[in-house]
Amino acid sequence: MPKSKIARLALILVTVLFVAAGLSRISFNIDILKLLPTHLPQVEGLGIFLKNFSLPNELIVTINAPDSETAEGTATALVEKLRARPDLVAKVVSEPPWEKNPGGIAELLAVLLLNQPPAEIQALAARLSPGNAATTAAATLEKLNDSLSPQEVALLSYDPYGLAGTLANSGLLSSASQSEFSSADGSFRVVYVNAAQTFKNYKDTIVWVSEIKKLAREANPNPNVKLGFTGEPSFVADISSTMEWDMSSSGFVTLAIISIIFWGCYRRARPLFDLQLMLALIFAISLAAAGLFLKQLTVIGVGFASIMIGLSVDYGYLIYQKSLRHTGTLRELQMACLQNIMWTAGTTAAAFFALNFSSLPGLSQLGNLVGIGVIVGAAIMLLVFAPITMKWKKITPRETLLERLMASPKFIQRASWMTAALVLSLVSVLFFKGLPTVDSTSKSLRPRHSEAYDALDLLSSKLTDDTNLLSLVVTGASEEEVHQKLKIAERKLRESQAKGDVESFRSPLPLWPAPDHQRINLALLQPFAQEIPRLKQTVLDAGFTEESFLLTSRVFQQIAQWKNTPIWPENEASRWIYRRLASRNDGQFIAMGLVTPVDGRQDAAVAAVQSPGVWLVSWSQLGAELQRVIPGEFARLILSLLGIILFLLFFAFGGIRDLLVLVVTLGLVFLALMGAMSLLGMQWNFFNLAAILLLLGTGIDYAILFLLTLKRNGGDIPAARQSLGLVIFLCAGSAAAGFGTISWANNLGLASLGQTCALGLAIDALVSVFLLPQIWRLSRGLK
Repeated sequence: MPKSKIARLALILVTVLFVAAGLSRISFNIDILKLLPTHLPQVEGLGIFLKNFSLPNELIVTINAPDSETAEGTATALVEKLRARPDLVAKVVSEPPWEKNPGGIAELLAVLLLNQPPAEIQALAARLSPGNAATTAAATLEKLNDSLSPQEVALLSYDPYGLAGTLANSGLLSSASQSEFSSADGSFRVVYVNAAQTFKNYKDTIVWVSEIKKLAREANPNPNVKLGFTGEPSFVADISSTMEWDMSSSGFVTLAIISIIFWGCYRRARPLFDLQLMLALIFAISLAAAGLFLKQLTVIGVGFASIMIGLSVDYGYLIYQKSLRHTGTLRELQMACLQNIMWTAGTTAAAFFALNFSSLPGLSQLGNLVGIGVIVGAAIMLLVFAPITMKWKKITPRETLLERLMASPKFIQRASWMTAALVLSLVSVLFFKGLPTVDSTSKSLRPRHSEAYDALDLLSSKLTDDTNLLSLVVTGASEEEVHQKLKIAERKLRESQAKGDVESFRSPLPLWPAPDHQRINLALLQPFAQEIPRLKQTVLDAGFTEESFLLTSRVFQQIAQWKNTPIWPENEASRWIYRRLASRNDGQFIAMGLVTPVDGRQDAAVAAVQSPGVWLVSWSQLGAELQRVIPGEFARLILSLLGIILFLLFFAFGGIRDLLVLVVTLGLVFLALMGAMSLLGMQWNFFNLAAILLLLGTGIDYAILFLLTLKRNGGDIPAARQSLGLVIFLCAGSAAAGFGTISWANNLGLASLGQTCALGLAIDALVSVFLLPQIWRLSRGLK
């Protein structure tokens, strides 16, 4: 076998193995914070909050019924159905763990007591002494008889010595009670479902969530009861499946549109088949590279497939158009295409790689994937597709409709006037409607459609209105470090409350382990375990029942069991409350509280409290922070890229006059684009701002091709337009198709990027073909 054939087979085998290995490792990251600058305080704080307080195995099922009886019946049926499947479900919780067993909060109360300042515990010990215990019990009974508060009555009935007074005052017990499970009228209920397995990947999560949904719907035959599914597993299943669909569908749709465009122009099946084969190869190699060298694809990164295909096909069009009339050797064909492909691929790849200088990791990933894909595409088209074109049977190329139109002076004149009128009209829109507005909210981060988001929004509206809440996130390397930071944060919050910046707050400080306090308080309280009989008899003598002393007895029994500090509670009721309050992960300790700022004073509250290891975060604050940072960053990035491109093109054009033509052309394109966006009600956001960068790298190619052709043919505009008009419209159509197919992506940021780029490329093609020649002629004087 010839060595060349062996080398070819070896290359094919290596490519197949590379693609297979890469595709097997593709996975998705649904964390929208992975799209944002990690150095920003709001992103960092929200990231810590989501990482440590979102539960990867807990699915939340919401039940929205016409009345409380129906909601309760549905919840009961659902719990029974799920508990019958231990292979799928480890635990189902539909009511507070302490509701059926009030004694379950004894451990929590014991920890709370140990965390108090020793002076308060010394005062408690004095109230429990033989000389004062009877007076304390009598005072509690009197307070119980006089109280009008149902909550206070329920608490004092099981707490004759007032041990739980601090717990009630902290507000933490009430925050973790019935409101997590039912609305005030009982018509909305929540069931928490823990998976019996740890999910290996997003596909396992999708399968498990689908099974739970099936069981839930079997348990609910009532069409008037609406079930919702949210929580981390639901988000993973929901968003990952749409990401997978967005990537595959947009790629296939782009290929289909390219096929229609090519067939409409050339009507040749074999070249179309080979071109599609090249695009599939480019896509497979680029996607495999993503699987091998990236940990996970983000919701923005999945858009690379259709964009890369739409851009890479440009080089195929250029080579095929040249090959139709080429009579020389393969090397001559490749050299004839090399300069144009080198400059266009170079500027396009540079624009996408420039996204690495953005602090948005999602855009950086998209830029790397498309940039690599464009380079791979240019290489494959030159080294593989060009040789294939030499083997086709040479036929006399038929003149296409577009080529005939490009050769018609009357059509060119009309099209130029119509393009000028269109651009003028769009620019005029800016004077009447103004520039496109900027969406500074986090809306562009969210999916267009998501059952998990819809269920979460309903959950928030029914149970807790958290639209104005800020989450207090405090981190440290030890319990003591977090405790000290919490004390400082609470002091600052009280000062902010006095200034009118904070309406209220709920600090985790009372339940956070205070090792120094715990050591002292253990010594003060443990002796009372030996005095339980005396304390019980005193309560009975005061008129309480034996059940009234049960909680107190369990508290002292629990305290007697602890020997070492720091102490963390471990029973079911305690774990339920602490799961949203504290986290211990990889040697890092995290506490979480809630702050309600005064309307319009969020920034002041954040500025007053935030410090190293302490954050006040929310999605609205994230949007405000991004608005302050991202536009300026993109402005610097755009100006830098424009400067680099113009510097490089100065040498390609050999002078400044063509550069000025290019700048004027780009100016018209961007003004017309902003006018179109304003007319259509489109907004700028944190992601489609990158469209300006991408248009600098992709749309500028059309003008570069035209100016280089004019430079080579001595300024023959009709000849340049006739030879390039078809190629430019093919390239623009394919690139617009690539961006356009992600306009319907589920992620709103990715969709807006696609819409803006597709619109800009269409305008760019028209301006480059019909107005650029006129601008070029004016730059040299009318002739």
